[in-house]
Amino acid sequence: MAERMTMRRVREGEVPPDGATALQDDPARPVFRANGPYDYVCVECGNVLAAAMGMEQMTKRVRIKCGACKTVNVAVFDAKGET
Repeated sequence: MAERMTMRRVREGEVPPDGATALQDDPARPVFRANGPYDYVCVECGNVLAAAMGMEQMTKRVRIKCGACKTVNVAVFDAKGET
């Protein structure tokens, strides 16, 4: 079982020039799935947004809008450190 990694809410005006926001259509299904050690969960409601991901994949350029509560989330840490 993967370790849960709580994401953070996007800050006001925080938009990376090469980033994008993925929309979670079905709150019961993660937007992304891989073979890494972390399940990334919404900061507001705890819904799983990305399953079994590595820090190298979840960078500050990847944002996910939660299908359950509509909060836009970004990883707190990526491979380079705190975002």
